[in-house]
Amino acid sequence: MEAPKSADPPASTEAPAAEPLPAFEDLVVSTSGLGPLAIGVPPESNPGAAMIRWSPDECADMGDGDPGRWVTTYTGADGGYPTAVEVTDSGVVWIDVLQAGPRTAEGVGIGTDLATLQATYPNLVAGTPGPVSNVWWLAGPDGYLVFETQGDKDGLQPAGTPEQVVLMRVLSPTADPDFATANSDWVAGGCL
Repeated sequence: MEAPKSADPPASTEAPAAEPLPAFEDLVVSTSGLGPLAIGVPPESNPGAAMIRWSPDECADMGDGDPGRWVTTYTGADGGYPTAVEVTDSGVVWIDVLQAGPRTAEGVGIGTDLATLQATYPNLVAGTPGPVSNVWWLAGPDGYLVFETQGDKDGLQPAGTPEQVVLMRVLSPTADPDFATANSDWVAGGCL
C-alpha cells in the first residue's frame, strides 16, 4: 500500500469545537476509528479533532518536499507519539495505535495474546504474514481494524513471549488491509 499524500491543513488551524480529549487508556478502537477520532471524516469536522493537530515542520529534518503532517496530541510514556494518523483530502484514512492503552470494546489491545484475539473475533481474517509479524483484520461498514501479532521468533520479543498483538491500525473501507508495518518506520502520516 502506497502512503497517500498528506492533506494540507484547513484554512484555519484552530481546532473546531470537539469533544474534550479523552484519557489515552480510555480510548476504544474499532473499525470506525479511535475513540471520537473517526475514519473518513476531515479534521475540521471530526468529533475527535482534539486528538490531532497540524505540525507544519514535522518532517523538516527529512528533506521532504512537504514537511507538514497531522500528528497526535497525545504523548507516550517514552516521549514519542503513541498513535499516528494519515489525513488526505477525503479525511482521516489511517490511524495507528503504537503503544498499549486503547482497547476494543471487547477488551483486545496491544499485549493481547493471539489465542484470545482469535477467540474474541471468530470472523478475524488472516492476512499475508509480514517479515516479522502476522496480519489479521476485521471489516466493518466504516473501515478495517487491523492487528499485527508477533512472538519471540526472530528475537524481536523476549524469549518465551507468546504471539501477541504489537500494534493496531484503523483503515478506511477503500484501503487494502493486507500489509505489515511492525518493527519499521512505516506509520500513518510518517515522514518519507
